[in-house]
Amino acid sequence: MAVGFRRQGSTLRTDDVRAAAIEDARLLALELGGLRPPQTVDPIAVGVALEVGERAHRLVPLELRVLEAGWWTDGEPCQVLLTDRRLLLRRSHGELASLWWGSAVGLEVDLVAGRLVLDYGDGRPRGLSGPGAAVAAAMAVAGVYGLEGLITHPGLAGLREHSPTLRPT
Repeated sequence: MAVGFRRQGSTLRTDDVRAAAIEDARLLALELGGLRPPQTVDPIAVGVALEVGERAHRLVPLELRVLEAGWWTDGEPCQVLLTDRRLLLRRSHGELASLWWGSAVGLEVDLVAGRLVLDYGDGRPRGLSGPGAAVAAAMAVAGVYGLEGLITHPGLAGLREHSPTLRPT
């Protein structure tokens, strides 16, 4: 089934986009563990300011949803900069919002569904889904639980093995 991702006149399939994101998440985990040279994103090129020593690793598209009064809001497309300290969203109306790893009190990862949920204990968990979810999940696990989490977090099991379990049923 084709979806609306277009590149040089061709339509990318959902499975192709998902497979590329899973592979990029694996590469990011290796980079974070010092087993590959790191890719970097120039924060100036994307119009954001980072803290001294903060490092940008990836820029990915995601949809943001917030749990409000027991209901998830509609998905809002965002460009998301993944750093070693936070997830920095450029929201659809241009606002920048930071979700700091060090302030999270909970993290759920579901690679099969292509989503993650960050909970900050304020009654408004933030759900993120879309093509960049696997990459964001790897960065979030490393940011919240440390590098050990890349090895032990059950939500990332599909990144640690080449497995068909990442396909939705």
